[in-house]
Amino acid sequence: MKNENDAPELRLDDLEYKGLELWQYPSLYCFTSDAVLLANLAKVKKGDVVADFGTGSGIIAVLIAAKTNAAKIYALEKQKIMCDLARKNAEHNGLSDRIEVVEGDIADAAKLLGKESVNVVVCNPPYFRKGSGAEREREEIALSRHESSCDLRGIIKSAADVLKWGGVLYIVHKTERMAEAIGYMQACALEVKNITLVHPKADRTADVFIAEARKHGAAGMKLSEIVVYEADGSMTPIAKKLYCKE
Repeated sequence: MKNENDAPELRLDDLEYKGLELWQYPSLYCFTSDAVLLANLAKVKKGDVVADFGTGSGIIAVLIAAKTNAAKIYALEKQKIMCDLARKNAEHNGLSDRIEVVEGDIADAAKLLGKESVNVVVCNPPYFRKGSGAEREREEIALSRHESSCDLRGIIKSAADVLKWGGVLYIVHKTERMAEAIGYMQACALEVKNITLVHPKADRTADVFIAEARKHGAAGMKLSEIVVYEADGSMTPIAKKLYCKE
């Protein structure tokens, strides 16, 4: 029987895009399709500086670095074990020159990265409130699923702090917390420009949303929807494109 403190085993996964691969800890927390969708919906221009809040394995940072001409991507992560993994993945994919892993709390983002220093913030945060749900055996899993020192309000405030005027936050979250998230963004001068509702199938209620919010942006929001799977279980054309399956 393995001791909980033993180093977990690594697994190398094919991202099925331009030969990219990602090392992951199967016994801890692996990235989900929500992270891939967020990375592919984020609009990043040439020369942009990007901050990936709670980078984990570095999946979002790796995809954005590979798919865009971002000048720099700061991959901010609280857990040392995941920081080391994100660095390993950046190096493995030849992206260390543009991805810089920063160990620290999202609550301290302005101190770590600089106030009003980035053009784009992307975040796939823990979906559950602190203390909610079942207790997890390992701290690493709990921190990936449940809010800790920095809750949803704090994440959005930190994003507003590091974004330049006109900068954009992209965040994915559960639809049940959409009104809460929009309220926090408006309180931080982040004007929601687009909400994308993600439906598993056409006859299923959207379970997650992706918000695009611009710092000091003009009022006016668009609503869009994505259906991931057809009735027969195959991916829809738009999902194939966004998940890099074609």
